[in-house]
Amino acid sequence: MKILAPLRHSDEVVPLLEAGADEFFCGLTPPDWQARFGQAWANRRAPQSAGVPDSADFEQIVACAEGRPVYVALNAPGYPSGAVEILASFGADLLSGGAAGLIVADTDLLLALVEAGHGSYLHLSSLATCSNNEAAKFYRDLGIRRIILPRHLTLNEIESIVIPDLEFETFLLNDGCVFEEGLCATTHAAGSFCTMDGEGDEAVSPETRERYAFWKWTLNHCGCRTGNDYPMGPCGLCAIPRLLRAGIASFKVVGREASLPRKEASVRIAALALRLAREGAGPEEIRQAVIDLRGSPQMCAERHLCYYPDLWEQKESLCSRG
Repeated sequence: MKILAPLRHSDEVVPLLEAGADEFFCGLTPPDWQARFGQAWANRRAPQSAGVPDSADFEQIVACAEGRPVYVALNAPGYPSGAVEILASFGADLLSGGAAGLIVADTDLLLALVEAGHGSYLHLSSLATCSNNEAAKFYRDLGIRRIILPRHLTLNEIESIVIPDLEFETFLLNDGCVFEEGLCATTHAAGSFCTMDGEGDEAVSPETRERYAFWKWTLNHCGCRTGNDYPMGPCGLCAIPRLLRAGIASFKVVGREASLPRKEASVRIAALALRLAREGAGPEEIRQAVIDLRGSPQMCAERHLCYYPDLWEQKESLCSRG
């Protein structure tokens, strides 16, 4: 039951610990990667805007974390020829240098690390799209430690996937995806053209285009808008009690590329919601506490920001049967 916080620099560790982070994840690119592979990213974020600067700063991150786990993302959905061998060696070096685990999506890289004896340090990225119970069993039998579940799963689906002897992580705050990220063969290095989907389609009514544009806007942090200095955007805070009952081990706050104040605010509100859930608060109490801090009650009441809208759909169905 941990809050997993994003990092891009060692200066962020202490403030995020004070905000309530229990563990961290970051991205790191091997030396000379760009010279060899061009625009192919080593992980799912641009190294210039979201990556840890270098191995020296990563060592400082590990030192500042003082025993809290620090995981490194090597989770692009695929790699150019020759890259897997480099990343497998680089990943082994990271583990020797203090990384608590590696977040991996590509099957070839995953198998290379498993065959090298690092299976128990691997987290399966959400980009691998583990979306059913049998897939979870396959990865458990392969020896990996944690599965990061895709964003699009409902609470019922999450509960059906969770199995013993394996950790599970779910998305909690920030960052949506217009499509299913793990089934997307594109890269944001070419631009976020997925957010332009549907524009200019005259076969679609203006009202439908407007609603679709609003939905995409909410997935993109509501245009990076904040409410009382707390980030707006995809949110699963009031689902924490049910996710805890399901056996989820870690709650992910997304945003390696975000500013430190944005990260701090996200972790702070996530830690509050987790504390309330541990004290026995239900979804309604947690949602009200979040609204009291963040404002924008309509965005919650109409479920515009919900990662897990089925939490409220099921409650409303039970009430209507009365």
